[in-house]
Amino acid sequence: MKRSQTLSRGHFILLVACVAGLAVPTFQGKSSGEISKPPADLHLYLLIGGADMAGRADIPEDAGKIIDRCYLLNDKNEWEPARNPLNRHSPASRDATLQKLGPGYSFARELLGRNKDISIGLIVHATDGVEIDDWLGKSETYWGARKRTKAAMSQGTLKGVLWHQEQAGGKAPDGYLDKLRSLVGNLRSDLNDGNLPFIAGQVHGGPELNAQIARLPEAVHGTAFVRSEGLTTDGGTNFDTKSQLLLGQRYAEQMIRLQAAQSESGPQPPTDIKFIDPHVHAMSVTPIGLRAVAQWMEDRNVERCIVSPLNHKGSRPGNEEEREAMLANFRPYKGRIDRMCIIDPGEVATADEAVTLLKREIADGAVAFGEHYGVGLMFDDPKNLMLYDACEKTGLPVMFHIDQNKNMVEPGMARVDRVLKMFPKCKVVAHAYWWRQLQDGTCDRQLREHPNLYADMSGQVVVNVLNRDRKYAREFLIRHQDKILWATDEGWWSFGNRTRQMNQHYTFLEELDLPDEVRHKIYRGNAEKVYGLKREGQ
Repeated sequence: MKRSQTLSRGHFILLVACVAGLAVPTFQGKSSGEISKPPADLHLYLLIGGADMAGRADIPEDAGKIIDRCYLLNDKNEWEPARNPLNRHSPASRDATLQKLGPGYSFARELLGRNKDISIGLIVHATDGVEIDDWLGKSETYWGARKRTKAAMSQGTLKGVLWHQEQAGGKAPDGYLDKLRSLVGNLRSDLNDGNLPFIAGQVHGGPELNAQIARLPEAVHGTAFVRSEGLTTDGGTNFDTKSQLLLGQRYAEQMIRLQAAQSESGPQPPTDIKFIDPHVHAMSVTPIGLRAVAQWMEDRNVERCIVSPLNHKGSRPGNEEEREAMLANFRPYKGRIDRMCIIDPGEVATADEAVTLLKREIADGAVAFGEHYGVGLMFDDPKNLMLYDACEKTGLPVMFHIDQNKNMVEPGMARVDRVLKMFPKCKVVAHAYWWRQLQDGTCDRQLREHPNLYADMSGQVVVNVLNRDRKYAREFLIRHQDKILWATDEGWWSFGNRTRQMNQHYTFLEELDLPDEVRHKIYRGNAEKVYGLKREGQ
């Protein structure tokens, strides 16, 4: 009797477990708990635009289920299994009741069907009743999409952007292509990918607008468009169910084509020229610090570089013993790895005191002053002027940094003009946020007006601003071919990031198709001139 009761209790427990198991929602053999946490390597796609991207078509019965291996970013910036309507979490959406079928469904299905090894994350941020102008500048619509995309990128890699605007854009087709170019440039800059694939869709009944959309691939690299030929509407201006499914497939085909055009092995440094990088950071006080630089140079086809110290322990000597160790570390790399020196504003009381220190640095091999950080100071603060005075007297070029709290300036950079005029014999190399005023013409003007001003192309901000308009970028670089220095601003924190370096410092310039003479000057010739780098035997 006792054994019988035990068995009954065991059977009861088993029965409860089975019933509980049946009650757990499943999807392709996975529990709901498992699918709530997507893989860490999602292929992310941003879907933006108007009503047709949001979706106004009826959702077929078989399209209402969860899409296997596909996730949707919700209004809490969390991932959930993707199912229609895909635009239901868009903060830009004006009427949730209108959310139906858009091109994202068949787009994702097509990509997943072609590659069984990936999972996709969709960031759908579409609305209706807006023009392309509402997606430019610092609009709430644009910045909302940007913010959500950046949050999503912690869970995967952004692989492309889909754009589709309803027919409303046909009201003012003039200038639409330029605005579309600006949108592409803004997204690539803000999302830190100068080659981010971007596809625009043609609309229903807008021949003039569609003609401009069709010219996008000619105007901007890494872009494509999908045709609206053969697509039908629901009787109004929005595509019907059949057409939305076909439109998504067309987007997928173009995305696959664009991605295939990107080299699978990744870009490689040009081999027809040896680079000089005048802006690198290292832990120079330790022998291993410069060994890391040397290895990086070999991998990146860099023949010579200049290391700039930062106020980090190991980068800049803190006492005489560390200084002697640093100098000993540089000696084996003479003619390959040069160095800059720095004095922080406030470390000296007079220009003459700074001159004494700089003369010692020159005697010990320093070729320039930098990276000059005027932390908490305006660009032309008296403490900064003292250092420029000392550098002019000793003949050291100055490489400076500008940002929101270092060597600060106002729009127009009049403070930079003042310093350049005060010390006309001092060679000055601009860096960082100086480039942010490229679009308003300030950078172009200053390079023209000041013979002693140069600019290095190091840092992400440079490629971002130049990439907004590659035609202008090419003209700008050719116009100032004697003033621009190729540089990377790489350091001990980033030497191993090969993909970013290739895209940021090599691929971008090579895609501009600059004349060989200009390439030589920018890649190495101007660095030799500005910093007085002599080759062996000279």
